[in-house]
Amino acid sequence: MRAKRALFLLFFAALFTFSDTHSSVNDEAILSEDFPIKLSAYGFFDNLAQQQPKLGVLPYNLITVLFSDYADKDRFVYVPSAKKAHYVEDSVFDFPVGTALIKTFSYSQRINDSDVVKELIETRLLLRKIDRWETLTYVWNEEQTEAYLKVGGKTVNTRFTDSTGKNRTVRYRVPNKNQCKECHASGDSIVPIGPKPRNLDKD
Repeated sequence: MRAKRALFLLFFAALFTFSDTHSSVNDEAILSEDFPIKLSAYGFFDNLAQQQPKLGVLPYNLITVLFSDYADKDRFVYVPSAKKAHYVEDSVFDFPVGTALIKTFSYSQRINDSDVVKELIETRLLLRKIDRWETLTYVWNEEQTEAYLKVGGKTVNTRFTDSTGKNRTVRYRVPNKNQCKECHASGDSIVPIGPKPRNLDKD
């Protein structure tokens, strides 16, 4: 157990070595109670549509993931300058105020032997406010150029290519704010549920 704990402490220390160079993420937007309408307002990505994160916005994977109607998921974490997450055994890391956990849901469809089209559906944010975690959902437009704040949920009809190469259709349901709270509820509080040391994919 000590070796495992040391491994993850080293892993997260390495992830957060960029803390002094976080310069372009909008920390004020993360902490604001006036939630931005556009995902781009946070400045998490150099290329929003391609999901190319800025320096200090770090991708990660989980060993065990929840099934979400065959959707692919890209996960990122941002921790503000000069701050770091703390290890908590058998629980989620203790993230500092100003942290953002980012998860984008998408589907990929093979058009021909060489071309695959990826459709971004929604990006969910868990933002560490001063007194709580806040859940926000941003739904991508048809042009795939921007995602917009959506509180009431939405149903999106789309297509994807499954693991056997078959094209399939799906009615993807973007959760409303209350549904997000239900999944992340711990008593009267909202908490992250995925980024635990034992659930991080080290590959």
